[in-house]
Amino acid sequence: MQKYKIFTKYHSVCITNQPIEILNVEGKDIIKCNRENFNTLPFYEFLKEVPSKKDIILHVSDLDLSRVFIECIKRYVFVQAAGGLVRNPKDELLFIYRNKRWDLPKGHKENYENIEQTATREVEEECGLKDLVLGEKIGITYHTYYLNGRSEIKETHWYYMRTESFDLTPQKEEGIEKAVWIGEDEIDNVIENCYLSLQDILKENKLF
Repeated sequence: MQKYKIFTKYHSVCITNQPIEILNVEGKDIIKCNRENFNTLPFYEFLKEVPSKKDIILHVSDLDLSRVFIECIKRYVFVQAAGGLVRNPKDELLFIYRNKRWDLPKGHKENYENIEQTATREVEEECGLKDLVLGEKIGITYHTYYLNGRSEIKETHWYYMRTESFDLTPQKEEGIEKAVWIGEDEIDNVIENCYLSLQDILKENKLF
């Protein structure tokens, strides 16, 4: 992996060793991270949620990226989840509407599952589908949030999925108001009201 990208409510932190010249740096704070300054950088401050805070590029030159990532998140409770980008026979995409935002179906990993099983189970439960075919992994997202008195970071694994079904049943007890199929002509309006982390994974897979 050449980068970790962590989203907070207001901004993102990209931990990368990719050449600066190929990165989109406009309007972002660039912070160099190397062996010389590693022990002096205020990693926890980078993820603090402040309105209008600029996106941060944490540019790593001679360290393992995972070490820098762990240092950034060490005060957060780590949570794993998985979900799916589901297409039907019309190539429409499955979205859910919850907490006044459009989202893709996903949920927390149980101890007895592998991550692929989590992805399939959560989409089935949240949308009432029973014939899902699991495809390739399309990426991993990270986002932080505050829940029940603690700060958490969620690592979500995303997979392509297909179904022959059209009927959807939103899981109301999980706060899902709607589960709908979205066609190409509607996708832009839906994505505008998605979480930033989700917009990023959709953009990377060239869905808009």
